[in-house]
Amino acid sequence: MRQAIAVMAPDGKILGADEHFFRHFYHLHVNRGLLKKFIYDAEHGRMISYEILKEENEHVYVQATALCNKEGALQAIIVTYQHEPFIDMRLTSSLSSMASEFTFILSSDGEITYVSPSAQHVLKCANEVCNHELFSFVHHEDIPILMEKLHTIYAIKEKETTIECRWRTREGHFIWIYMHAQPLLNEKNEIEHVIVVAKDITKWKCCEEALAKLKNFDSLTDIPNRFYFETYVQHMIQQKKPFALCYIDFDKIKWINDRFSYQAGDFFLQESVRRIQKHLQQEDFFARIGGDEFVIVLHDVNKETIVARMEYLLQSFVEPFRYKKHVIQSGLSIGLTFFPQDGTDLDTLLKQADQALCYAKERGKGYHFYHPQQNRKTMIEQELPLALLNNQFYLCYQPKVSLDNKAIMGVEALMRWTHPTLGAISPLEFISIAEKNGFIFEITTWVLKEACRQVKQWQAHFPTLKLAVNLSPFLLNRKEFVMHVKNILQETQFPPNYLILEITESGLMENIETGKHILTELKQIGIQVAIDDFGTGFSSLAYIRNLPVSLLKIDRSFIRDITDNSKDATIVDTIIHLAKSLDLQVLAEGVERDEQVSLLQKMDCDFAQGFYFSQSLEAEKLLQWLEQHNQSKEALH
Repeated sequence: MRQAIAVMAPDGKILGADEHFFRHFYHLHVNRGLLKKFIYDAEHGRMISYEILKEENEHVYVQATALCNKEGALQAIIVTYQHEPFIDMRLTSSLSSMASEFTFILSSDGEITYVSPSAQHVLKCANEVCNHELFSFVHHEDIPILMEKLHTIYAIKEKETTIECRWRTREGHFIWIYMHAQPLLNEKNEIEHVIVVAKDITKWKCCEEALAKLKNFDSLTDIPNRFYFETYVQHMIQQKKPFALCYIDFDKIKWINDRFSYQAGDFFLQESVRRIQKHLQQEDFFARIGGDEFVIVLHDVNKETIVARMEYLLQSFVEPFRYKKHVIQSGLSIGLTFFPQDGTDLDTLLKQADQALCYAKERGKGYHFYHPQQNRKTMIEQELPLALLNNQFYLCYQPKVSLDNKAIMGVEALMRWTHPTLGAISPLEFISIAEKNGFIFEITTWVLKEACRQVKQWQAHFPTLKLAVNLSPFLLNRKEFVMHVKNILQETQFPPNYLILEITESGLMENIETGKHILTELKQIGIQVAIDDFGTGFSSLAYIRNLPVSLLKIDRSFIRDITDNSKDATIVDTIIHLAKSLDLQVLAEGVERDEQVSLLQKMDCDFAQGFYFSQSLEAEKLLQWLEQHNQSKEALH
């Protein structure tokens, strides 16, 4: 139901009105008798609705309210127009005293000239608000926005605007009100009054604040939660403000929960938070981001100052906690990292702080500053699954040479990892971790696919070139591995009979039953199997003869001193001759000197690889080596 409002002088002159009035009701003839009745009823504080007849027998209903000055004299009449009857005025008066909505009118100078009866209930005030500036009742923090909003009405003649602000009641309390302000214009389009319809939204604001608290604060400890923490730190990073991030973990929390109760654990966390808060400065940011995981953001990044503060913090946990009749002794561990020196994004900083925390816990030290090398193993464990996605892995290839005619037999693919922080990471460091966490399957299939694709290109110029790839013994328990190998060979169009899968002697012995089955399947495809590091395990050639193996690689530890140590020479010579009797080919690893090559040739060793021929090279350099080696070999002939 659309209403129109006009402010009328006692003589019937329109002082101001809203747009709807000028559009629909301005042309109405003012009945002088009715106007007198308006004035009489308004002066006596009554609100009575009347029915008047518009043109074409259209009925219009009006209602009047007095607008008095501070002396109580009638200044104007507020007339409300609508096309439907008003409800019973006795009911209106009753409801107005209970309603959350109320109306007041501002003069052209911003003074309150009228306050509706319902305001007495909502604002807990009477007509004493009249003839006062609106700002005198508004919270000082909300005055700037209120001034800006009113300026858009008075100066720019904005049609309407909305405002939320805090209003002071007679008792001195503040309530939240939502105001919808609209100017009342005269015939010259000048603002004479501004009518404001307001509503008490305190309960809604309380709910809003409660929801905001639930979103941003931890319910148990009443400190910021992870969401608030991440928002805060992201803002700090965007502003490029240096800070120290302290990752805190309380000791024995699981033991406290199990030994006493979860209520005891909650008590411990609450009391721990209170102890920490005693040592915080005003600008510090303290948050709970997990079960017993807390963080402090320090704006003071002076390391000496932070060391002193950490010492005080640790000292505050020396005194035991007392829960009911129980005495609980527990400390805390802290990992620290700096922005931007150590990291420039939140995820990196959290990982670094967590690594420093783990280092502190492992060594029983209360706190520790992040240092890449000291946290190397932890970083490798955490970063390994992401390295493949971030293209941090790459392949090198080491050639294998025939000792008979120095022809190139093939290349061995060797995996390399360059980490953005740790630099080059040896396979000796990360392969065992990959095997432990189950990521070795993804790594091996990636190596196999990349190497097959690369060597397939080289085979266009070197058609007999074979490819060797290391096979982890952990994959001998993965029956689906054979199918993955088949799919890779089909995808890359790599010939199976040019692929050699190498597995260590000790690894094969540990998985002999399932290993024999999988290796047999691989041989049926046409793939060769080689025993790597032979001589370091506990197998025998008699046992290996029952396995689908075609090549033995003698470990470099026997080759190193072969020319100086007669025992090593005897072992190598024995392995070669026994292998030959079993129709197995032999390759010597770690060949570095010319005299080693000469002795191995005399022993009838088939192949060799090592620095004597070439170190492991990246693909582009290895291709150059292959071409140069062939040229030099042709030149000799």
